[in-house]
Amino acid sequence: MARQARLFIPECPMLIELQGIARQEVFKTRESYFLFHALLPQSAAQERVLIHSYCMVPTRVLLLISAKEAACAGRFVQNLNRHFSPAVRQMQAVQSSALWEPRFKSTVVQPGSHSLKASLFVEQLAMRVTGAPDLTTYPWSSFAAHAGAVNEAWLTDLPVYWQLGNTPFERQSRYRQFSEQGLSELDTAGLSRCLQKGWLWAEDSFCVEIQELANRPVRPRPRGRPALKRAL
Repeated sequence: MARQARLFIPECPMLIELQGIARQEVFKTRESYFLFHALLPQSAAQERVLIHSYCMVPTRVLLLISAKEAACAGRFVQNLNRHFSPAVRQMQAVQSSALWEPRFKSTVVQPGSHSLKASLFVEQLAMRVTGAPDLTTYPWSSFAAHAGAVNEAWLTDLPVYWQLGNTPFERQSRYRQFSEQGLSELDTAGLSRCLQKGWLWAEDSFCVEIQELANRPVRPRPRGRPALKRAL
């Protein structure tokens, strides 16, 4: 069976997951974290990719990006791997010659409130995996930048983030409040499921509206053959 094309919809953010092969730890030292962090804006600039949110934990990385073309996302990940993998092997012992699973997972997210939730979903990976109690002090995610604790000028704010307030202080404060509310179990489970399966995370009405712009079906088709229409 032919591999299904990676879902891409113009003007919609894309959520990407890089997973250590066989769930091995990719980041074992602070130097490896620093290296990957430094490569993010470099690779993004080379492939005309905008990075909205990121989070690194020992075994994986989540990224929320926007790209002009479907191929840009793939080349962005390839650039990261090409520069990161050889260098990190020299820094630390790895269990295999490959660092990442050969095919990264991805999904597309509806702009607006869904994308803001996806941004927080990315950043809360640190809480889900490492149990980090305070995302503001976790050094390997974009939350501190969105909350106003650090400045990372290479990040591109989502349009919905700008709508949180008229000044940086207002936006940062309201994003912190948004994070304190957290994501519902339904949102977390739905986004996780779409990321694993590669389906669009969006409202049903948006799925219908956007289908013509997508490069493939955005949701799984119903099983079985279509019902026959009987002549009257």
